[in-house]
Amino acid sequence: MPIGKAKAPKAPKEKKPKKEKPPKEKKVKKGKDVPEEVDETGQEKKKKFPILMLIPAVVILAAAVIIFVFVLPGRNADKDPEVTPSVEPVPPVLPTELPVGEEIVPGMVLEADEFAAQAVLAKTITYTYTDLVDAGKAAETYVKQLKTADPRYYVVDEELVRQREEPDYSAAEGLVLMARPLPKPEPETPESAPPEESGEPESSDAPASAPPEEPSAPVEEAPDMVITVRIAWTPGQCVVTADEMLGKITAPPREENAGGSAQRPIGQQGAKDRIESMTPAELGLPGESMDQYVVFPLDGVEMVNDVACIRINVYNAADGSNEFMGGYLMSTDGLHLYRQDPSGDEIEILK
Repeated sequence: MPIGKAKAPKAPKEKKPKKEKPPKEKKVKKGKDVPEEVDETGQEKKKKFPILMLIPAVVILAAAVIIFVFVLPGRNADKDPEVTPSVEPVPPVLPTELPVGEEIVPGMVLEADEFAAQAVLAKTITYTYTDLVDAGKAAETYVKQLKTADPRYYVVDEELVRQREEPDYSAAEGLVLMARPLPKPEPETPESAPPEESGEPESSDAPASAPPEEPSAPVEEAPDMVITVRIAWTPGQCVVTADEMLGKITAPPREENAGGSAQRPIGQQGAKDRIESMTPAELGLPGESMDQYVVFPLDGVEMVNDVACIRINVYNAADGSNEFMGGYLMSTDGLHLYRQDPSGDEIEILK
């Protein structure tokens, strides 16, 4: 049995914790992706967006707003708006002198309120024939000359209505007005562009379809114009004035007999007899007699200036060739006579 005091048992020594070494970073070989970081639970850590990078963008945006809203409008307001100079109307430039023979007539002077006025030289021409033995007879001869001219003139009134009667040329003084229509210029049509040639060969099996035509713009028609010849005679002289004016020669109204009813219409035979009783000069034909011509009326009626007419053809029978000399249209009342141009559809008024 051991002698002495029993020794108390020693407390066990605490073991020092082992130092854990941080895991070594694995080197990533070139060409391989970097592995994502993971947290303690083993999930990938989310990358945090760098908020500091937004600050410069916000500052730039605010500066741009301040410049465009406050700075630039203030600079433009300092500049005065451009002033458009006002143009005061000035008097028109017109001829100051109008020569009449050896004399000078003062020209018209207008104020600035007529700034758009223009002076257009008229096409009027006047001749005075003096030292005439019989001025009325000279006027009658001139009227016949114009009636047989090509194109011919017609005796009209101031409203350009054809007259059936002529003035008395045996009077000491008188006046007669003649006129003829002016041909209208042909309207200008825009040239169509040639079709574009494609490099692809055309197929003979496919049907050829024309491209849709675009609607053309309306062409403005030229106004009706006439040339007038005014013949005024007095003892010893005759004054002839030629001019042009707007207007259209029209036929006279139908005559009515004493009972108030219109003249009885003529038929084909009546129209033929009237043509044969006229001279070739009145019909615009050569020769001195209608005996050398064959007058042949056609069936039916045609409308000319809203007037029903009978067509009559005239042929040359002098040499046996029966050459067509012209087509004529006589109104069914016998008061109007028209001639159709053989080379076209133009209608000429003869009566």
